Formats: sequence, C-alpha cells, structure tokens
Amino acid sequence: MLLTEKLKMGLFAFAVLFAAALVPSASAENRMQNGDAQRQVADRLTDFKRTASQLRRQADTLNADRNSRVSWETHSRHLGNLKDHVNQLGKSLAELEAMKPAASENQRLAIEHARPHLVSIAQSTTRALELLKDNRGSIHFPEYGEAASDIYDHADTLHTKLDAILDFEDAKARLDELELQPKPSEGS
Repeated sequence: MLLTEKLKMGLFAFAVLFAAALVPSASAENRMQNGDAQRQVADRLTDFKRTASQLRRQADTLNADRNSRVSWETHSRHLGNLKDHVNQLGKSLAELEAMKPAASENQRLAIEHARPHLVSIAQSTTRALELLKDNRGSIHFPEYGEAASDIYDHADTLHTKLDAILDFEDAKARLDELELQPKPSEGS
C-alpha cells in the first residue's frame, strides 16, 4: 500500500510538471499569435499613414492654390483627389477598427484618433465641393477658404498624430527587443 501511495504521488508530480511545461508553451503561442496580429495591424497602420501623408500633401496644395490664380477646374481636381484619398482611408479605417481587439494599446490609440479627423476632412471636402458646384467663383470666397483650410488642418493633425503614435510604438518595440533589465543598486 505504501508503494501504491508513492507511485500515485510520483505520477501526480509528473502530471503537474507536464502540465506546467505545457502552460508556458501555450502562453508563448498566444504571445506569438498576438505578435502576428499586432504586426498585421502595424502594417495596415503604416499603409494608412502613407495614404494620410498623401492626403495631407494634396490638402496643402489645395490650401496654397486658393490664394493663387489657378482655375476652378484645378480646385475641382484637387478636391476629387482628396475625396478619393478620404474614401480609401475610410475603407482602411473600417478594416483597422475590425482588427482593433488584436491591436496593441498604442495601435488602438492611433485607430481611435483617426476617425474624428477623417470625418472632419470628409465634411469639409464635401462642403468645398458643394460650394464649387454652386458657384465656380466661390474659390475666391472666405467660406471656400475656410473649408480648404479646415481640410488641411485636419489632414495635418491626422498625419501628425499617426506619425507620433506609430514612432512611439516602433521605439517601444525596439526597446522591448533589447530585453533590458534594471541594474541592481550598488551599496544597498
């Protein structure tokens, strides 16, 4: 009977050790899956930021042209390009929002801060297009200038926020890869 008890204890200890060995590998697998998902989100955010940069350049050109002698057709082309960028960003943002549960905290922050600016850009672009449609000469009116200025301001803020958040995320990832440990204090 004593031998049976020892055998049971040995098997139990073996089972506990075996289970303990499996837990870290399952945890490591979850970290790998999270890392893969976060890399996918990072790739999508990089593409999103690239398109936001193009949007900002186009908005800057529109804003600069409102004080020059370019034609209403040129303004119309700029607005059409802006509309295309906004639509592309809207689709990308919808995909990013669907991926948000797998995103890191900073990635979620970038995704959340993108929507309000993108909505404002879309509204201002629509307003500028309507003004241009109603009156081709409206490119010289203050209301059109305000719309063009609003488009640039929100496009610039969108890009700046994305750039800062994603730069921080990249720096944090590089720091984590170094696996730095605090040095023990001497003399304690």
